[in-house]
Amino acid sequence: MSANGAVVVTGAASGIGSAAVRLLAARKPDRPIVGIDLAWPADSDVPCHRLVADVTDPAILAEAFAAWDAHGLGVRGLVCAAGIQQRVPSLDLTAEQWHAMLAVHLDGAFFACQQAARRMADGGSIVLFSSVAEFFGWPERTAYAVAKAGISAMARSLAVEWSGRGIRVNAVAPGYVDTPLIARARARGELPVEPADLHAMGRLAGADEVAAPICFLLSEDASFITGETLVVDGGYRVLKSR
Repeated sequence: MSANGAVVVTGAASGIGSAAVRLLAARKPDRPIVGIDLAWPADSDVPCHRLVADVTDPAILAEAFAAWDAHGLGVRGLVCAAGIQQRVPSLDLTAEQWHAMLAVHLDGAFFACQQAARRMADGGSIVLFSSVAEFFGWPERTAYAVAKAGISAMARSLAVEWSGRGIRVNAVAPGYVDTPLIARARARGELPVEPADLHAMGRLAGADEVAAPICFLLSEDASFITGETLVVDGGYRVLKSR
């Protein structure tokens, strides 16, 4: 990724998105960072230009990117970190719950990619969010697993289609990460087992530990990597397979 243009991060107000913004700001303090989220806490100290938008609404998302256009700096990177979780038996899953999951993860990622790519006149790098959920059968999380498998397919397809534009597209697939999303799921009783025990390393990832691979994939150090899904799971997948 060259020195010009901003990095746009969706889901930037908390969790992995927030950690990615902080690490990017620390490593490249002169690079503009644009954070997009549904809302920003009044006391937020996330170091970025803050925009409010619902990623599931293509028109509102387009308005957010258009608001950045006024700065005249363009876009060189995109991180799609916006996400939701739900645990619902598949026989009870409503149409609204199904569509909500796919809207945030698939629609939100695709239309953000579309907006960013239109502004990457000189190439750039995009990082999407899959999950280890794409590799296994996850009871009561069918919609989430389907969405995350779709993310990896999206990364592969866009990587090929946009290679001639100098745009690389990759994904990361984390295991469980210690974020407010997991804390809320634990509080609601939606975690049937202790997630730390599912990883070979015996703990959850810190958000910073996922932010670092994101920064790598955005950087020129990953200049010959595209269409890949990088697993960042502390040994979840290898433990699960034994």
